Amino acid sequence: MMDRRKLIGGMAAFIATLAARAQVPGRIYRIGYLGSTSPRYDTPAETRIMNGLVSRLRELGFSEGGNTVIERRFADGRNERYVDFAAEMVKLKVDTVVAGNVAGVRAVLSASRTMPIVTTTGDPVQAGFAASLAHPGGQVTGLANLGTELIPKQLELLKAAVPTCRLIAIARCPDCLLKAGVSEAGVNALTVEFDEAARSLGLKLRHLHVNAKDDFDGVAAGLRREPPDALLIGPTQINQVLRDEWLALAGDLRLPTLALYPGFGAMLSYGADFVDIYRRAAEFVAKVLNGARPGDLPIEQPTKLELVVNLKVAKSIGVTVPPALLLRADDVIR
Repeated sequence: MMDRRKLIGGMAAFIATLAARAQVPGRIYRIGYLGSTSPRYDTPAETRIMNGLVSRLRELGFSEGGNTVIERRFADGRNERYVDFAAEMVKLKVDTVVAGNVAGVRAVLSASRTMPIVTTTGDPVQAGFAASLAHPGGQVTGLANLGTELIPKQLELLKAAVPTCRLIAIARCPDCLLKAGVSEAGVNALTVEFDEAARSLGLKLRHLHVNAKDDFDGVAAGLRREPPDALLIGPTQINQVLRDEWLALAGDLRLPTLALYPGFGAMLSYGADFVDIYRRAAEFVAKVLNGARPGDLPIEQPTKLELVVNLKVAKSIGVTVPPALLLRADDVIR
């Protein structure tokens, strides 16, 4: 019988060969990349995430430095920069833009009515970027990333990690939801939903509104005055930009903390596999570069969620993670 690994490897090579054959000889493909925060390579997990798009594109025949140029731009917490970035993408005549932020997608849509966009953020339908997941019908395709939908499960995991906890602070950005197309009533309904999920676990939530970088100092001062039992970092661009500040504060207050992805550096992470998301985004990009219309490409949702426990962080704040939770983890950082 054929070795299974050889079979899979052969199939991957065959698929990559087909993709390469679809390239136009001598053509240089240009891809725009609009990111929320500049890449951080100080953890293996983050390195893998940020390299996911580029490595998968290479496998599909679009090699940066060869037949492909990737124009990278990062807002670093200043959403107003996306307008200038989008104008640059139009001027550079990129073939498609990968945008991982609602503000970035909106900016490109305002700058061009034809430029294809591959997104990896939020809910494109809710934000008004697509008619439906199955039939986007416009300029936007890609992946509808899970964010706030995971918060009830994240609360459960924090409770499992620290069974004695009663009060969890959750850092959110209501303004981000409003800008993403969620109504004020919808934002309030989410607050009620999160509170009810917490009550079902015997927990109480303290909602921290971090709508801008300047909000952090006031929020941090409040947490120092009245520390909670644990901290949940919501999946927002502002929280990504404030990563170092959140980690330093959690360390000082010895707070068990959960974030969306392992590269953030929190004690726990639970969310979509970001490496897989970026690799899948590359496949959408390849389809667009090979002539597919984004409106004809169904938007996907993540199928793989992973729980990662960082025992190094747990030890540094004096937390002993229960063995039962370690058995549930997809990865344990020791």
